[in-house]
Amino acid sequence: MAAAVILTALGMGTLLPYISFRLKGKAEAQKLFPGLIIKIGVSMCFILTTCAGILAGSARFDQYKYLFLGILAGQVFGLLGDYWLDMKDMYPAYREPYMFAGFGSFFICHLFFNAGLFLTYRWGVKNWLVILGAGVVLCAFVMVTEKPMKLKYGRFKLITGAYSFIFGVSIAASLVCWFVTKQPQALVMCVGLVVFLLSDLFLSGTYFGVGKDKTFDIAANYIAYYGGQFVIALSLLWMK
Repeated sequence: MAAAVILTALGMGTLLPYISFRLKGKAEAQKLFPGLIIKIGVSMCFILTTCAGILAGSARFDQYKYLFLGILAGQVFGLLGDYWLDMKDMYPAYREPYMFAGFGSFFICHLFFNAGLFLTYRWGVKNWLVILGAGVVLCAFVMVTEKPMKLKYGRFKLITGAYSFIFGVSIAASLVCWFVTKQPQALVMCVGLVVFLLSDLFLSGTYFGVGKDKTFDIAANYIAYYGGQFVIALSLLWMK
């Protein structure tokens, strides 16, 4: 448990220099490389925090192996998403391919989160309908509010909708899991996912909006994203 807490503190502490590099390098792509190295280090910290959580619950590995491995694999794809999205600014000529790669990596990240939950806990048809329905609702909300929020998804509309759906499924799955099993880990994971979602609200503005790439928006996006990932990793310490 101590290792997970130390790694979380190290990761969140290292996040501050990254944000500083990111803000200073907005106008000059070559200045982003040192920040990218730091960013990968921060992401490695939440992956190692997950590993520490798995080791802390090793006595229950057989019971929760799918959840352990699902979160770990998901966060590896989260790291890849981090990498691709920074590469788009370092190589502007390939901005769109890197953005698709980044969004695709985060989509796969949530697929693994959901697979870990679904393979660990068994639910009835009603629960499945609620979970899938939540994904549909979030997807519809994101699509309908594009213009009111002054966003323009353009060629990224389809992948944005798909990502919104899988994210809605992730939040609902963890919440349903908590209601059905009263497993504290599921509730903590749900909190982490909600914080993660807040980061995407800021990110959508910086990527698809106009005048929403101010210092506060960029910093809030990273703090919420990494905060969410660390909470998800720490949720493994609440396994029962």
